Amino acid sequence: MVGDRIEGEIHIIWSPTNTQEVAYAQKIFEKYLLKGWLAIGEKKGSKAQIFQFDPSLERIVLAPLMMGG
Repeated sequence: MVGDRIEGEIHIIWSPTNTQEVAYAQKIFEKYLLKGWLAIGEKKGSKAQIFQFDPSLERIVLAPLMMGG
């Protein structure tokens, strides 16, 4: 379900046929998006920033925004 946490990123994967996993993935997605994290959806090798949960995606990577200094 919620996959690896790599260097501050959260990788979310789920089975699209498992309604509990889809609901949990959406909950995690919305939680971190509201905190201002960046969401990247992946499907068939392409990646794009997303603003709404799409259960047909293969994975979502959440990353916190970093401030430079």
